[in-house]
Amino acid sequence: MFIPDEYRLDDAATAFALIREIRTGTLMTAAPDGVGAPDASHLPFMVDAEGADPQTGRGGRLIGHVDRRNPQWQALEARPECSVAFLGPQAHVSPSWYGTRPRAPTWLYVAVQVRGRAVLITDQSALRAMVERLSDELEPPGSDWNSSQVVPYTERLMPYIVGFGIDIERIDTQIRLGQGNTPDDRRRVLAALTAAGDTNFGARAIAALIRRLVPLPPD
Repeated sequence: MFIPDEYRLDDAATAFALIREIRTGTLMTAAPDGVGAPDASHLPFMVDAEGADPQTGRGGRLIGHVDRRNPQWQALEARPECSVAFLGPQAHVSPSWYGTRPRAPTWLYVAVQVRGRAVLITDQSALRAMVERLSDELEPPGSDWNSSQVVPYTERLMPYIVGFGIDIERIDTQIRLGQGNTPDDRRRVLAALTAAGDTNFGARAIAALIRRLVPLPPD
C-alpha cells in the first residue's frame, strides 16, 4: 500500500484498535499455482496483539475463517503469504469548506494493511472456540444471547468452515485526515463534517477520527 510520508502512522496499537473497529478485512491471496490475478474475500477478523512490535505489529496475529467452498483456504495452504486490507470511514471534502483558495475536492479516510503468513485451523475444537470468541466479541452489550445457547447448531456448522491465523509480519497504516492543512482550514472542515447529513456517508465518523487521531491545536 503506497502511503505518502505525511499520512503514515507507525503505531501498531492504533492500527490494532482500527482493525477491531472496522472488523471487515479484504483477504488477498495469490493463485495456488502463481498464475492469474489475486483472489479477495471480505471477512470479519479478530486480533491478538499481545507481544506485537509497537511499530510494525510483527508478532501479532489476525484470526478469521472462510466457507469451505471458498478456494482461498487452499490458496493459503499452498502459498501462506497474504495481505488483509481494512478500509475504515471515509468522506468527501468540498473545496467550499476551506478558507484558502484555490482548492480541489479531496477524500478523507483511514486504512490499515496487514501482511503475514497464514496457518490453517482445521481442528474442530479450535474452530468452535474461534467462532464462539468472535460471536462473543461482536454481541452488543446487554444482549441476552450467547454462543452456549446454540452448541448443537454450531457443531453442525464446523465441517463447513476453515479457520486460519495470520502471523503478522508488517502493518501499514494510512490516516488521511487533512492534517496537512492550516489550523483554520482544519477547523472549517471538521465543522462541516460534524454538521453533514446522510448524503455525506461517513462524515461524522471521520470527524470523530480527526478529533481522536489528529486533534486540532488550541485556538
